[in-house]
Amino acid sequence: MKNMGLAALLFTVTACMHRPAPVAPPEIAQGIQFPEWSKAASTTVQGPQLKALQIALDDFMPPGRNTPGDADPMTRCLFQLTTYDAWVQPGDKMTFIHFTPLEDERCGLRSEVMDAGASYAISDDGVILKRE
Repeated sequence: MKNMGLAALLFTVTACMHRPAPVAPPEIAQGIQFPEWSKAASTTVQGPQLKALQIALDDFMPPGRNTPGDADPMTRCLFQLTTYDAWVQPGDKMTFIHFTPLEDERCGLRSEVMDAGASYAISDDGVILKRE
């Protein structure tokens, strides 16, 4: 019985943390035409790098994280994922990722900090080897 209660609690907590993306109504989807897929016209993020990017992103901006209610404009800007670009570089059995903010371009604010981003080294096994 204890295991059922724990399982229900974990399910509830996990469900609260995962917020599925909104899906457009069918009338909007009907007007979307996918491009002809080609490697030359696409950016390829290989499996280990994709896994590393997800791990780094979840660490950098954990799901369910909210902007403080009394936040100033710069803090609100830095709490938005769309403020950042991600640089991804493959390494030897690891992936390097750097999140860099573009607060001036994306929020119309003058940068007050040198670099509010973060750098990660993630192993191909999914372990954060280093962050700064």
